[in-house]
Amino acid sequence: MEQSNLLSAITYVNTERSIEAGEMKITKSEYDLHLYEDVLVSSTATLSLTNVWDISYKSFSDNANLLYLHTHRGVVTYNVHSDPNKFVTTFKRIKNANY
Repeated sequence: MEQSNLLSAITYVNTERSIEAGEMKITKSEYDLHLYEDVLVSSTATLSLTNVWDISYKSFSDNANLLYLHTHRGVVTYNVHSDPNKFVTTFKRIKNANY
């Protein structure tokens, strides 16, 4: 896949909790979710846009948003710190053009 086909991207945060030496350890990692004309690519999966029915989000504050991918296998949630409106709008423009 070529970078020139990238239509939009958003950074999401993955939080992992573990117990080490009797103490809780929290590790936060940042990854990018890339939107292309026909696929969405995350750090762990590549989803065809035909299998992504919708994208929505819920804002909790200026830097706390949950991005929801409504897919054929259920809802996948991403924790994003930036406003996901541009990403969602780009996705909806692609999906509406395909109908």
